[in-house]
Amino acid sequence: MNKQEHLFIMYPSEQDLLRFYANLPKKAKKRLRLYSKWHAISMLKEDYEALKNRMVAQEMEGDQTNIQTEANIQYTLHQQFTKSQVTPWGVAKVQAPEVWETTEGAGIKVGILDTGIDGRHPDLRGMIKGGVNTADSSSPFIDENGHGTHVAGTVAALNNQIGVVGVAPKTELYALKCFSPDGTASLTDIAQAIDWAIDQKIRILNMSFGSRESSQVLHRAIKTALKHGIIMIASSGNSSESVDYPARHAEVLAVGAIGRNNKVASFSNYDSKLNYVQPGVDILSTWPVSPGYSTLSGTSMATPHLSGICALLLAQAPELTPIQMKKILDRSSVHLTGVSKKKQGRGLVIATKAQSELMKSRNQ
Repeated sequence: MNKQEHLFIMYPSEQDLLRFYANLPKKAKKRLRLYSKWHAISMLKEDYEALKNRMVAQEMEGDQTNIQTEANIQYTLHQQFTKSQVTPWGVAKVQAPEVWETTEGAGIKVGILDTGIDGRHPDLRGMIKGGVNTADSSSPFIDENGHGTHVAGTVAALNNQIGVVGVAPKTELYALKCFSPDGTASLTDIAQAIDWAIDQKIRILNMSFGSRESSQVLHRAIKTALKHGIIMIASSGNSSESVDYPARHAEVLAVGAIGRNNKVASFSNYDSKLNYVQPGVDILSTWPVSPGYSTLSGTSMATPHLSGICALLLAQAPELTPIQMKKILDRSSVHLTGVSKKKQGRGLVIATKAQSELMKSRNQ
């Protein structure tokens, strides 16, 4: 039975959900996933069809109200492959090295919600402190695609004189593998990964993926994560149209891509929901197969630059809330000349400016 044949059922409260769950047959309980934090449950479509009459009866009796169902939406990674190889200019562009004497992101938990991370890579060795594989619980979170390893390298590749270096080279990485080797993931697996991140007290979630479809379940998960103090950063998308979900949600920071010339990448999604732009064209980073590094383009590559900057700030001020972080980022972004607000949001976030704004806020 494949993941596309799952359905989500949402309840107005945790009490309603648990009352329904308690009355389910043991066989159905073994085959479902429970998301009590946002009052939802996912089950195989065939189980739902078998139990639908029972659910309707409970609703009519007043046990359940406003039950909603939702399909298991599919998400795709926001990447664009290129053949050229360049040095990693993005880290320099956001001026991360200039703040490393003060902060390198030490002790901050950053979750890479992606295809996994290659923990054997010499530029990532020892950086991965944990993880989970929600796509296949019987397997570890090894990266069989490359996308997650590339994103992780931009956030936190080691400052060890080889390969590349990330924006926050002492950050603690957590591999939340919910994408298959083909670069797709289902809503069930993404929701479970966010649930895991909340329990593990992850501070930053990098979400370099998206879908044109909205999801109430995912939005509930995101709002719950925000209540737990998680800063969520997502790529806007690569189809030169309106911003994808989950970046489109107000609780998430939406990131578009620019090139070396400060021009917005032709593929970068944009509209009034876009928050910032970061380097996302010809980005060199870590890769799980020989030669160990690869150059990719996409809003997926732009997003981890901002995740790294947030880690640099949190390491200095771990008490920062997501709302406080956004205020600092807003004030530390540079407006790109000749680019509309819809295409750049507030502009390019610079690490040195962000650190300066943090110091100002502390002295007020």
